[in-house]
Amino acid sequence: MDDEEISPPVSPMSQSLHSSFLSLHIFGVAELETPITEFEILELCRKNLSLNIRFSSVMERNNKGVLRWKKVATRVEDHLIVPTIPLGLTRESYDGYLSEYLSKIGCEKFSENKPLWEVHLLKYPSLNSACTLIWKVSHAIGDGYSFVSLFFKGCQRADDPSLLPTFPRLTLRKQDHGICSGNMLGFMGKCVNTCCDLIESLLRTTSLEDGASAIRVEKSANMKIELFRPFNIYTVALSLERVKQVKTKLGATVNDVILGLVSYIIHLYAERKTKYGLTTDSINGGTNADMTLLVMLNMRVFEGFTNIEDMIRADAWGNRSRAVFVKLPTFTNLENVNPVDFIIKAKETMDRKKNSMMFCFIDKVLNTSLWIKGQKGMDEMVYSSFKNASTMISGVIGPKQKMAICNHPINSCYFFVSGIPQSITFSSVSYMEQLKLVVKMDKEFIDSKLFSSCMDEAFDNIFRASFENIQDKD
Repeated sequence: MDDEEISPPVSPMSQSLHSSFLSLHIFGVAELETPITEFEILELCRKNLSLNIRFSSVMERNNKGVLRWKKVATRVEDHLIVPTIPLGLTRESYDGYLSEYLSKIGCEKFSENKPLWEVHLLKYPSLNSACTLIWKVSHAIGDGYSFVSLFFKGCQRADDPSLLPTFPRLTLRKQDHGICSGNMLGFMGKCVNTCCDLIESLLRTTSLEDGASAIRVEKSANMKIELFRPFNIYTVALSLERVKQVKTKLGATVNDVILGLVSYIIHLYAERKTKYGLTTDSINGGTNADMTLLVMLNMRVFEGFTNIEDMIRADAWGNRSRAVFVKLPTFTNLENVNPVDFIIKAKETMDRKKNSMMFCFIDKVLNTSLWIKGQKGMDEMVYSSFKNASTMISGVIGPKQKMAICNHPINSCYFFVSGIPQSITFSSVSYMEQLKLVVKMDKEFIDSKLFSSCMDEAFDNIFRASFENIQDKD
């Protein structure tokens, strides 16, 4: 068989996510209830990672200059890392070590001489687990939904391994962008929204950049932002049932609630950073600065998929996540802001975004950049989309039931992305009727204790305010 036939080309988007401008790494963290052995992990990797050629390939240019996935001899033992630390420490100490370890490996680049993935096993009990498994995978191999589908192919339901897991339906539905849909006035409104979104995206991916704020360091226009800086990870687990109650009360979606919650957390942090005198600069500490949130959307939803099961059956692999720019809400009367207003604003913004044909043009914009400026031009555009926004959020949907790896129940799981040129980023994952919100914070710029405290109280404030508002109206 010809080598070209077994070495698929690296897609332009995958090249942009692993380039001299940007190098994104996806981390999946699974906290297990019982200890797992190295042998079990190696067997799991041999069985499941062989399903996709990218896990046994390196990027290499052929004699025609085309970058391809070149299959190489792969020993899974070379990709399993088991760190050694002192025995006999407290669970709190091991928990602190886990946080430091995530920051350490999050700042390390992959070797270009072997496939771009690693598995790390921490064989020590933390506050939430008997041991912790960490997957580190280059974003060039695939996106979050690709890895979710692969990961859960290697898992079983903890209650009954013979049954398949079930997933919540995706909240973003495929939109009808046809010209004949709706009345003429509605279509004209959609066209206006599309034009505005296209102009905004072009500006955001080239020259329009957020200013300094409580979550964003002021950068020189010619300074390339350091991609790998030490960070802290903090997670908050929310009851998905309570999130759905807020969603129903406000007529919103789960995504609207998450976006509103993130906006409110940032508002609390910025306000308190100024109030407690942690900054004297009205720009860097101001709560009313213009800030843009980069929302990563799974474009498979717009290709007709309605749930993860469909994606798993279709083996819908690849990088199908695309960015949408969303302005974080600002308020003039900062002292009397109702937490619910952040969700209402998020809903209004996302409803307007959905009433746009921008989703049909995202890939066309990227392909046009590729055609005009080549791969380097597309790399710059993808890098600028992150660099010019204040923060980013991405999310995946996990199963409703408790899962197990090699018969070891998964107590909790979450993910995050490193290598993004921002001081703070968010991710979310649903699992066992819980929604876990994860924040990755630059150690040198973000006050992690203050930000963590804002996360701890934000949803309770929103939940109480939601039902108080409803009662007031009744």
